[in-house]
Amino acid sequence: MLSSLKLFRHRFIRTILISNVFSQLGIWVRNFAILLYVMDKTEGNALYVSLVSVAEYAPMFIFTLIGGVFADRWKARKTLVGCDLLSAASAGAVWLALLSGIWEAVFLATLVSSVLSQFSQPSGMKWFKIHVADELAQPVMSLLQALFGHGHPHAAHVGSDACYDGIVGRFQKHVPA
Repeated sequence: MLSSLKLFRHRFIRTILISNVFSQLGIWVRNFAILLYVMDKTEGNALYVSLVSVAEYAPMFIFTLIGGVFADRWKARKTLVGCDLLSAASAGAVWLALLSGIWEAVFLATLVSSVLSQFSQPSGMKWFKIHVADELAQPVMSLLQALFGHGHPHAAHVGSDACYDGIVGRFQKHVPA
């Protein structure tokens, strides 16, 4: 049985795990902020709120296989860095669009970020196979998939659903029917 301490002694594994934690936390906060922003702008319009989820999750179904194929063919490090830079650029573009009054750009940014995740995540798994011994690679990849499968922190996602239900439930009590 492989000791979990042995996993965290490996510098590469620690670096990737820590960077994934911060990256996924940033994605989660951004997506939750976008959801709250859209709810505020549309006064809770169900169509627009649903479009946020569509923009976030549809690329998983469409681009997962494509991203995996390209991850096998492209250089893993360049793909990871490129996807992160493009995702940051999309967030900057949304900020400029919001300053211009085009709030609907949040949908495009969410979509672009989700598509890029479908390319960067398989590249990260490939990078582990290259830089980590076989005995460590599988447990670490399993840990990453369990924590951050499909580019979303599962624990944070469950927590955000609970927070959302609590916030909406609290405000619905004060809104006349």
